[in-house]
Amino acid sequence: MTALNPTRDRILSHGLGIASQQGLQALSMGTLARELDLPRSGLTSHFADNESLQLGVLEQAASLFLREVIDSTASMAGDARLKALFVRWIAWSRSPKLKGGCPFVLASRQSESLAPLLRVRLKEVLDTWSQVLGEAVAAAKTNGFLRPDIDADQLIFEMHGLYLSHHFFHWYMKDNTAEYRTLKAFDRLIAACR
Repeated sequence: MTALNPTRDRILSHGLGIASQQGLQALSMGTLARELDLPRSGLTSHFADNESLQLGVLEQAASLFLREVIDSTASMAGDARLKALFVRWIAWSRSPKLKGGCPFVLASRQSESLAPLLRVRLKEVLDTWSQVLGEAVAAAKTNGFLRPDIDADQLIFEMHGLYLSHHFFHWYMKDNTAEYRTLKAFDRLIAACR
């Protein structure tokens, strides 16, 4: 977010909250204008239509994820980075900015009904994340933290499974132990890969 355009930032922040609770499809110019007490023209000066609004919110989510999860671990190496990426990924899904959890989880569930441009961008974001995890796994294998024969794709698949389990138990089951259990399961998964 920037101080250069506080109205746009306010729209995107509020939109991110909605997208994390109800998905990108719940975002509309009318809803945001009403909830933010803005004239509709106040939104159309920033976003041409609902699709551009939804894309703006998806980009906002991607930017926050990049900064809070990926960039914050860039100076770390090997096993420390792999663990930090996972811990920050879990923390991201519980962020107060995300009133209903990870917006990428809901967007993925709705992907077939999203506009083509949104589907493409969502896939790019998720593919980039998997690539970052793959690089962290490769570095952990190189420095001897993980066995060289570990199937990186399988490990990343299982990490996603833990993330989605956490999301379900934290947001839908209101389980106060979800974070603890998820991190414990991650430690067990990594231990099996040593």
